[in-house]
Amino acid sequence: MRFTKTMRKGVSMILAAAMISGLTACGGAKKEAAATDAAAVETTAASTTAASTTVAETTKTQTEGSEKKETAERVLRMDAMSNAGYPAPYLASSKGAGYAVLQYIFDTLVWKDDKGFVNYLAESYSVSDDNKTYTFKLRPGVKFNDGEPFTAEDVKFTFDYMTEHPYSWVSTSSVKEVRVVDELTVEIELNKVYVAFIADVAANLLMLPKHIYEKVEDPTTYTEKDAFVGTGPMMLESYDAEAGVYTYVKNPNYFYGDVQIDRLILSPYEDPKTALLNGDIDAATTTSYKQAVSMKGTDNITVLEGQSLWLCRMYFNFDNEALATKEVRQAISYAINRQEILDKAFNGAGIAGTAGYVHPESPWYNANVTVYDQDVEKAKTLLADAGAADSNGDGILEFKGEPMSYELLISDKDESMAEMLKAYLAEVGIELTVKSTDDNTVKSLIQEGNFTIVANGHGSFGGDPKYMACLATDTSGAAKVTTQGGTRWQNDEYDRIFAESLQELDQTKREELVDRLQEIVADELPTIVLYYKSNASAYNNTVFDGFYYTMDGISSGIPYLYNKLILTTGTWKAE
Repeated sequence: MRFTKTMRKGVSMILAAAMISGLTACGGAKKEAAATDAAAVETTAASTTAASTTVAETTKTQTEGSEKKETAERVLRMDAMSNAGYPAPYLASSKGAGYAVLQYIFDTLVWKDDKGFVNYLAESYSVSDDNKTYTFKLRPGVKFNDGEPFTAEDVKFTFDYMTEHPYSWVSTSSVKEVRVVDELTVEIELNKVYVAFIADVAANLLMLPKHIYEKVEDPTTYTEKDAFVGTGPMMLESYDAEAGVYTYVKNPNYFYGDVQIDRLILSPYEDPKTALLNGDIDAATTTSYKQAVSMKGTDNITVLEGQSLWLCRMYFNFDNEALATKEVRQAISYAINRQEILDKAFNGAGIAGTAGYVHPESPWYNANVTVYDQDVEKAKTLLADAGAADSNGDGILEFKGEPMSYELLISDKDESMAEMLKAYLAEVGIELTVKSTDDNTVKSLIQEGNFTIVANGHGSFGGDPKYMACLATDTSGAAKVTTQGGTRWQNDEYDRIFAESLQELDQTKREELVDRLQEIVADELPTIVLYYKSNASAYNNTVFDGFYYTMDGISSGIPYLYNKLILTTGTWKAE
């Protein structure tokens, strides 16, 4: 579905109204290195709960009146995004895979379902007249899975603790002070107006139990069993660090509805489609778009198509003088045939990249930015105008005496795309030497700034355009997986307008600011988007039904079927 400018304004007005008034209460296949060596030990949660957490291996007992009835245990099996490390907030991967395994255990003040934001641990909130103070009313009776009550003290503690010990997924830098009004009321005062506070902070920051973490001096090394005490619908039973398998059991005291399963198992699979069709799993959420849609019409299989919240893009190290030159990056962009990459390397499962960074199906998309259709001659002209020349006739240009020969770092699953990029740039006189490695290593090198050119993909790309913080000098509001280290692009106008966009309450004016940000990116090309990936999943509807894609993705754009609310709103179908 394509959004028109009129539709965009409608969506923006709805979001603005929700922010001002508050919400009413609403009832890879590849294994990622474990986040810490201590996580290599299988962990069990049994001793951390005050209520009974034991689920029988094959049956559970239900009491109806005076008789007992034996029913089969309801075990839901899904493929995991990857081995995301030890499932505690400071130990799990900083990628979406880490947040996905955490959100079953830990909760936030506000959450999202398939339609948008819902009040969650907070049953309501209000905003002060100056739009800098948010007052949250917490739900009464909520308890951590060890039996301790969840109160405003835990909210204040979480913000204070995560300010002292920064959490990679969410920044608290926008918060000036958190005040406890009473046991179930807390005020959060911001340093300045931040229109994305609900989307960026309140709906993402996982609440910690004060009675546990106040004793923890270094949460990055804390691996005791109570590290995963939370208020969520599931409790961790075990984590197999070697295999990347997470096993959860139902939290019998969950506050937001009756959990429809007894056990959840997340396991990485090389081929989720085959695993689903063979009955090894009940939902294949990480399968490719092509594999998912190929199962349409298969008995007992439901195929879902969701928002595209993932993109593949090129990063540049601005320590390199040639790559730091705008005309060189523009020439690279003109040299590339994005549609051909999409069609040949990825079976056409997506949308070719656009220059302004924002997805073409986003309500924030500016369709009037510069278009870089492949134009080899224009690329050569730009390079010549920038001073690049082939002085020795070897076919490789030099820029200020240095050969334009660079290493292209890519994930080993993207080798076909890399060869196409190599051929495109060779045609205009730029040599690429391809270096491939596993995706986790690539992402680590991006964040360290230890690369020359990279082509790599990531999610965390949905909802409020706060995600454009990854291109600003101050990246504090961006998901870590979207940022790059080392010498980066800096643009004073972009920084100024982006900062203004985070404080602009008039949604029409904010829209104009975000439009201008895209125009700057399209001209400067600090990054080049190659394509936006289509998204689809499949599941066995005779086991569990009611999966959905979360509006704008779980948290900051995680585009998979892991939303914990599905476990209460869905229906267990297996006998």
